[in-house]
Amino acid sequence: MKNIVALIMLIGLALNVYSVEERLTGASSYFESSEVNTSAKELPMSPYKNGTIVFFRKDTAYMFTPNQYLMIDKITPCPELMGLGIEGTFAYDEKANKLYFSKKGETGANDLFVATWNEKEKKWDAVEMLQIRGVMKQQKAYRNSSLAVARWVQTGRGASGFYNPSLSADGKKIYFSGEFKAGKGGRDIWYIEKESDAIWTRPQLISESNATASNEDYPLVIGDTLLYFASDREGGLGGLDICYAKKGAQEHTWGKAEILSDVVNSSANDYNVAFGKMNHSVFFISDRTEGHGDADIYSAVLLNIAPDFDLTALPTMDEPKGFNWILFFFDLDKYDMKPEYEVQLDELIAAMAEYPGAKFEISGHTDVRGEDDYNTKLSDKRARFVRELLIKRGVDPSSLVAVGRGKTEPIIKDAQTEPEHEQNRRVEVRIIEEDVNE
Repeated sequence: MKNIVALIMLIGLALNVYSVEERLTGASSYFESSEVNTSAKELPMSPYKNGTIVFFRKDTAYMFTPNQYLMIDKITPCPELMGLGIEGTFAYDEKANKLYFSKKGETGANDLFVATWNEKEKKWDAVEMLQIRGVMKQQKAYRNSSLAVARWVQTGRGASGFYNPSLSADGKKIYFSGEFKAGKGGRDIWYIEKESDAIWTRPQLISESNATASNEDYPLVIGDTLLYFASDREGGLGGLDICYAKKGAQEHTWGKAEILSDVVNSSANDYNVAFGKMNHSVFFISDRTEGHGDADIYSAVLLNIAPDFDLTALPTMDEPKGFNWILFFFDLDKYDMKPEYEVQLDELIAAMAEYPGAKFEISGHTDVRGEDDYNTKLSDKRARFVRELLIKRGVDPSSLVAVGRGKTEPIIKDAQTEPEHEQNRRVEVRIIEEDVNE
């Protein structure tokens, strides 16, 4: 039972504040729903607007917003991303309203393109190919320009070109995969930097993270501090494995790449990481045998970790590190619990039963909008509502203390979007007194 409680605690801890120093842990989960995974390929995936994730199935783009329990409530078509010719992952620049993606250019190889959001018509348009210094195939078009440097040439084994772009947090670097003569063999991870609105720098190899003769693909950079990618290098579990590297001490350098454990990776191909920004969840593609097809969506849990980025196992409840549940996200101005969280309430009660004689504090919280007095009263109602639900299910009333903290303890202090505000509208349950005789 205590191991079960540990797993439940892991889910609760996964709702901590988002940080670039996080790890994958727990267990990978496969989405059985035929709405999500089908016999067709569900790939690629990319983070998109307001914490959503987009994936493609054949020629149709779908989007979903993962909830706090790593589930996909529903998928909906995303027609604004269709018809652009997107191949592989794309990079969305929320601040500049730009979309960077790869597709076949005039030469037949894949080039990088940028589209601009047309707010009036609600679509991506003004699609242009990026002008990148040192790309030989641009020599004819820019013969009298410094863009024409013939030393950096595309080559390869049917895999030449630019693929799967990922954008740094400041929008000034694009990381991508490609196979070129200047690389280490196979497909490698490269980056370009923005010189001006029109020109990007000559591609540079991320030499520290790329391995000789192996393939590195599907880069995803987090805050320009962490870099996730897939690799078939030696030392993995088989096929493509998900790896990560931390930013080096000097500019433009990255540390040695590490392969994530079998919590995420398998003997099959595991790749194409996409984070649920608001939910501290991670999704990835795998072709392992239990799936519907040869490319299905899986999920795993994120936990905050110490700066050493350790991947050791979590402590079990045999050596408790505290009891802190974050549950029951509420609708705006509401204090009654959403029906879909009934199961989580039962799991909470099971976890509480592991601490006989303990006293629990139930604290209610609101988002950062509204007047202080109103929010304090609303948060108190939320805490009392959950307390009554627990009592009705047999929890000793003397072990429960309900308090309202209003908007004084937000998870996301500078919340702007509705998914961010929802993270703050919550109830937390923690132990404030344990029975030392137990």
